[in-house]
Amino acid sequence: MVAETNWNSSYSFYTEKTVKPILGKRLFVLYGGANQLRNLRSIGFKTFGSIVDESYDQITEHTTRFNKVSDQIDYLQTQPQEEILDKIKPICEHNFNVMMTTDWYGQYFKTEFVKYFNQ
Repeated sequence: MVAETNWNSSYSFYTEKTVKPILGKRLFVLYGGANQLRNLRSIGFKTFGSIVDESYDQITEHTTRFNKVSDQIDYLQTQPQEEILDKIKPICEHNFNVMMTTDWYGQYFKTEFVKYFNQ
């Protein structure tokens, strides 16, 4: 479970809390703002919608979204762990490779930083 710093739905802000399970090649469900998983996918990551119900990502009301995340954690606890580990392996490998090979500064930060200050 990742409990992100910001759970406001108006923007996605990722911290080390999201990066750690990616680098550790682990499955995660995300207590964060609405559409944070969608936004991760938009920059090349894969999420675990084939294993858990990620419809919580689209829910804008905080309490309802967090309850749906908790439901997925409960669900995972009832599943055969070896099967889950087998299912997540290709997703985790993909995410690790994206994290390690993307030029985060040049491709994302620098461009947005310059655009912001050139307004």
